[in-house]
Amino acid sequence: MSTSPTRSTGRPWLKWGVPLAAVVVALAALGGLVARTPAGRPTPDATSELAPQSLRADEGGGQVLVDLSPDATAHPDQSTVRYLLERHFNAINFKQYDVWKETVVPARQQEKPKKLWEREYQSTDDRDIRVHRIEPGPDSSLRVMLTFTSTQDPASSPDSRSRCLKWNVVYPLVPDSGGLRLDTARLPGSAQYAPC
Repeated sequence: MSTSPTRSTGRPWLKWGVPLAAVVVALAALGGLVARTPAGRPTPDATSELAPQSLRADEGGGQVLVDLSPDATAHPDQSTVRYLLERHFNAINFKQYDVWKETVVPARQQEKPKKLWEREYQSTDDRDIRVHRIEPGPDSSLRVMLTFTSTQDPASSPDSRSRCLKWNVVYPLVPDSGGLRLDTARLPGSAQYAPC
């Protein structure tokens, strides 16, 4: 009795076509994420002092990256300003008092000892930080005009009722042995906010 060879009536491309399509889709998605990372910006690193191994749900997400307007980008100190502000806001968001202290002048540290700072910032999460202008100030200082969004427990809000505030501020930055630091001196009307 002779047997004839079995003819495959299936579609052999299904064996390799579906897995290949899945790989292509995964690579395209990965390429899209890489393309969306802003050029010249540091990406959050698991070993960074500002990137905790795990985030609580109420911390709002990952590291803050400060955005600069074209005008601010043209300033010669823009990278130093960006680095300082990213450390400052990430220290607040991740509740890292010792890092925050390195971003402010000693007088500000004395105004906000650790227990007071922890109480005032316990629910604060600052996002969408954008520097609009960097201007020269007296004695080699800088004035930085920026906006950001802050969420917090309404009881901790400056108006005692808003969960979300849009801030428009001018921060004075002064030279220090470690670079620039946020100063305590504020110009009248230099910090304004409105509910989101």
